[in-house]
Amino acid sequence: MDTTVRDSRCTGVLSPRDLLGRYTALACLIAVLTAPPATGSTTAAADSALRPVHPELRWARDASLVGGGIAVIAAAGLLDVSVRSVPPEGLDPADIHWSIDREQIGKFNTRALDASDLASAVSVTYPMVVAFASQPSGERISGTLRRSVIYVQSYLLATATAKLIKNSADRPRPYTYVSDAQRPSDATYDVTDDEAFQSMPSSHASSSFCGAAFAMTDQLISRPHSGWFERVGVAFTGGLLASMTSTLRVSAGKHFPSDVLAGGAIGMASGVLVPMAHLYVTPTGRRAPHPSGRAWLQALGGMTAGIAAGILIVEASY
Repeated sequence: MDTTVRDSRCTGVLSPRDLLGRYTALACLIAVLTAPPATGSTTAAADSALRPVHPELRWARDASLVGGGIAVIAAAGLLDVSVRSVPPEGLDPADIHWSIDREQIGKFNTRALDASDLASAVSVTYPMVVAFASQPSGERISGTLRRSVIYVQSYLLATATAKLIKNSADRPRPYTYVSDAQRPSDATYDVTDDEAFQSMPSSHASSSFCGAAFAMTDQLISRPHSGWFERVGVAFTGGLLASMTSTLRVSAGKHFPSDVLAGGAIGMASGVLVPMAHLYVTPTGRRAPHPSGRAWLQALGGMTAGIAAGILIVEASY
């Protein structure tokens, strides 16, 4: 693959790698500077942090939400995808509106395809791993199962939204814009299949960012007395996994950058809004407080750093 390296010192413009590096450093600096001072009783804070705070489940409502999400996904699958005839030379790249998308035409790394599926699987399971590990020993199973109900709702919302748009937009994938000779021979790059015209948005991005956002939000609500390092660490890891998943999809030639940006926005919204809409309570029935602005800033700073790190890792590896 032919690549061109432009020296940002000569042009006076920062390269994408320089920008990502500085963005990562800034996010980490924000997280450190916003850390609360170590005052008060450490023992009292630890005892409070160990108290199980769980989402309150109302089975009629929650079952309806899960069933509704499944129904919307099924309905979206019935939508007809407009499959166009792709000529031997490929579709005309002039039809692509954004330059960041046009620059991706002809760049394929089939090794990234399997890696993106693996990263996606890890991203999707990540919130439940965090939930299990962060619960008190006597609450690990029940606490994780409670969160799984809310997480399924977030996941279904993200998936249903992405699938509805994907099957309505009929956007061709990047590999439809290259000639038959340039296109990978792998069957997953078949331009006659419906999937070839389901590029926007990326379902891998929506599901992986849903997992990252849910893990971050649930941790903030469930463990209000946790330290800044835990908040940043949970968000950083989720952002790293989601970013690697999305960037690998682009590297594999399966999606345009705008596809994963749209999918990531859908996943972030569902991963934050669904747990925030539920009531989290203590064993005594008291409502858990919403996360403070400081806590959100720390977590979002960690996630931003994780996203930047994931992009850099994939760029260096693929």
